[in-house]
Amino acid sequence: MKRRPLLSILLLACLPLATWAQAVSVTGTGATFPAEVYAQWAKQYSADTGVTLAYQPTGSSVGVKQIVDRAVDFGATDVPLSAAELDKHQLFQFPTLVGGVVPVVNLPGLATGALRLTPELLAGIFSGEIQRWNDKAIAALNPSLQLPDTRVTRVVRSDGSGTTEIFVRYLKQTAATAATAIEAQGSRAKWPGSVTAVEGSGKLAQTVKATPGAVGYVSSDYVLREHLTAVSLRNKRGEWMQPSIDAFAAASRAGGLFKNSLEAAPLLDLDGPGVWPIVTATYILVPRSPASVERAGRTLNFFYRSFLLGDKAVAGTGFAPLPLLTQARIVGLLTNFRAQDGRPVPVLGGILHETPQAAATAVRDIGRS
Repeated sequence: MKRRPLLSILLLACLPLATWAQAVSVTGTGATFPAEVYAQWAKQYSADTGVTLAYQPTGSSVGVKQIVDRAVDFGATDVPLSAAELDKHQLFQFPTLVGGVVPVVNLPGLATGALRLTPELLAGIFSGEIQRWNDKAIAALNPSLQLPDTRVTRVVRSDGSGTTEIFVRYLKQTAATAATAIEAQGSRAKWPGSVTAVEGSGKLAQTVKATPGAVGYVSSDYVLREHLTAVSLRNKRGEWMQPSIDAFAAASRAGGLFKNSLEAAPLLDLDGPGVWPIVTATYILVPRSPASVERAGRTLNFFYRSFLLGDKAVAGTGFAPLPLLTQARIVGLLTNFRAQDGRPVPVLGGILHETPQAAATAVRDIGRS
């Protein structure tokens, strides 16, 4: 099957959900973590099919709420729902890609990866206990760096964010004592002391870039796109790691991600060579019994066509692809998707003129990639 370029998305962040849902063919909202990748996927999808797809990066908690309320065609979340939650809300969940959450700093003259931080130091910084960049504990770990006597400015997310939930979970898991003062509140957190709270990953990245002495946390794609200064973290094996596609893929292998099913596997602080310690998969939620099987078909076709690209679907995005067998499994599930009442969802039909035979060929192509 001919491989097409990556797809992308029309971001309508300025329009309320009720308005933009009426103006486009397929709507989604939720996680900011994969938003730019979905943007890259949907632009080409629109060009190839004539179907406009709009995704509003509102944060994982909003994505879950909107799909539970059936206000959009799909929701996106970095924190997967449990089997019980999926059953309760009659939702089907599948992963799309794997990425890292990366602490970033603004320390003029400092190269990316030059600053080393242990989980304890990182937790101490975000709890407000470490207030200056030349703190003796940071300096002792980085004797070759000339650290400035600059106050630490913590930049955090104000909105419900899977990125925040994953980052706080990592701090609590790896440095429980140092992170005691940070209160996890689902997809939000209560940070002790004075912080700069902003909405969305894009705003967080821009605020860190504009604020000398700032520290924040973003998804891996923002590090590349915004030329942010990442820190190096010590993983469970004691290796000093910088964020990279290989390091995210190493976490997927170490965690046996989706080896036997699509159930979520933990990817934080795994014991494996070359592992970046803060890694997550991100997920899509769609109704098991859609009100319109035609709209559901267009929605699933968007992701189906993206998975046909295999590893090429995330090349150059800062994210790692799902394991190849997982991609093939999802393609198979999407092409055989039925509403709970037994109605087939026309994922391959209509404007795309694709066939089940083509889908089977695509599954084999992914498996051989």
